[in-house]
Amino acid sequence: MKRNLLYLVIPAVLIASCTERMDIELESSDTKLIVYGSITTDTMSHCIRLTQSVPFYSNTPPQPVKNATVYILEGNNRLELTESVNNPGCYYTSNDVFGKSAQTYELHIENVDIGGKTEFVAKTQMPELIEGYQTNYLDSINVTFNKNWNGWVVNGWAKEPQNMRNYYMFRVKINDVLYSDSLSNLVLVDDKFFNGNNTAGAAFYFIPERDTLKVGYMVTLELCAIPVDYFLYLREALQASRPQFPLFSPPPANPRSNISNGGLGYFSAYAIIRASYVMKEKDFVNVPKP
Repeated sequence: MKRNLLYLVIPAVLIASCTERMDIELESSDTKLIVYGSITTDTMSHCIRLTQSVPFYSNTPPQPVKNATVYILEGNNRLELTESVNNPGCYYTSNDVFGKSAQTYELHIENVDIGGKTEFVAKTQMPELIEGYQTNYLDSINVTFNKNWNGWVVNGWAKEPQNMRNYYMFRVKINDVLYSDSLSNLVLVDDKFFNGNNTAGAAFYFIPERDTLKVGYMVTLELCAIPVDYFLYLREALQASRPQFPLFSPPPANPRSNISNGGLGYFSAYAIIRASYVMKEKDFVNVPKP
């Protein structure tokens, strides 16, 4: 069995370019289309990245899929995407696009030829969001040093909506630069055990490098309300990217995908709720000296 490379690309809404390589067992060596991109509640230019898989032992990086026709259907609206001149294979919406609560989005990729397939489709739905979600979900955060863990804990004060099953992805930025820049640095959680409860200072994220933060640094927690299928995709991709033990154990199952015609990756829609905290001198009182 040959292996292909699957690249998980963090969307442009997070950072201009950020990629984590994941080696995932595939059932064949056929060339596959790899799709990754999202529509979020941020008003901005959203990115869909298209590449082709390559054999595992190839020295050639995945090639971008150029000159495709890419658009997203939002109800009766058709959102056209334009390929970047400087980043071939990256297709962008206009900069006034934002995701809407409970809206279904359908991604269409046409005029390509990958593994004999010329068209691909993916469908996703933005989670249902309560009114005023930008402030009701996440009120505030602080950052404290935990001596037992020898690292920084991002604590949050939030109100979890009642009578709704929700799935979350937590990310952190430091001075507006994404710290959670790899799959392994994402925190994934569902609300099974705290549905509808207040979280008063609950630990949402851990930064193990104690020298990462300085006085005056701004830490931003991003609480992302994501669809259940995207939650499961990320969890399966994380499992597949980990070393397998024992050494000769069977390969992990392929992560699910919502791309038609055997495509890989995922197209998603989710909300982003943010809260920030500026580090103060008192936060470093209990930090051990090097």
